[in-house]
Amino acid sequence: MATAPAMAPPVFLVAAPRSGCVALRQLLDRHPAVAIAPDIDFLVDAITPDGRFMKRDAFVRSVEFDSRFRTLGLTVPTGLPFTGIARALLDQLTAKPGATVTGATIRHHFDRILWLWPDARFIHLVRDGRDVAAAHVHRREAGNLWHGVADWVEVETLWDRMSHKLPPDRQFTLKYEMLAGEPEYELRRLCEFLRVPFAPAMLQPPVALDQEPAGRWRKADTREISAAEHSAARWLLQNGYFLSGTVRPPSMLRRAAFGIQNKLVLANHRRERLGTGLWLKAGLVAKLGGRKARARMKRRQYDILSRD
Repeated sequence: MATAPAMAPPVFLVAAPRSGCVALRQLLDRHPAVAIAPDIDFLVDAITPDGRFMKRDAFVRSVEFDSRFRTLGLTVPTGLPFTGIARALLDQLTAKPGATVTGATIRHHFDRILWLWPDARFIHLVRDGRDVAAAHVHRREAGNLWHGVADWVEVETLWDRMSHKLPPDRQFTLKYEMLAGEPEYELRRLCEFLRVPFAPAMLQPPVALDQEPAGRWRKADTREISAAEHSAARWLLQNGYFLSGTVRPPSMLRRAAFGIQNKLVLANHRRERLGTGLWLKAGLVAKLGGRKARARMKRRQYDILSRD
């Protein structure tokens, strides 16, 4: 009787949002021996920094309105501790015949996944943080580069702290710009890290790797660029990205202006997606409504905001 192929420790693809993570996951998932699932941030959200896990009922409630969880169509098994639930969910997401390398994408708190899989390996995808920030601004997920670069800085700070504790054979850093410029070369390097042969199917048909144009951040106001570069300077330089000029921290007044701008952009974007009437009603229900009314409103908003 043929035996199933031995499974390697899971591999987690970690990157800040808008770094090209979706495209890389799609490339990896084309490999016949690799199955990398979309975001499973809902798992790390259920783990405290010191490694305590959520109870099953609390976890089920926490993912009730989680768009990622619902989109994936997962079923939370019964009669298992959280460690068993996590493994079962990953198995559901990576059920691919012939896969010997399985894993998922995580965009924040990825160090906490080690409480579940202490032998996990990691692919760290990094893109110029200013391009990441500009993508957030373009999609109205941030009002300016100063706020748009914040998630990228947080991810790179966490990765720097975590990578120093991981042995070299359990981590691989890949620059998005290198992947876009020389996809076959970089994927061959990545396959070597994963201990699988390169599969030409990974590049056929080509995956669009330039959906977010490089250098869009250069069109922003110079004071905005300077502030964002000041926030991200250490990690930009550490990852081989040159600064555009002299960087300065924004003044208190400028920070306040950035904050107001950011709140207005986010609020207007939400209002446009919900409609002014529902947006106003949601604010009133959040302040004055009962628990059931808030739950119904949350569900209604989710149904609208989860549409892409």
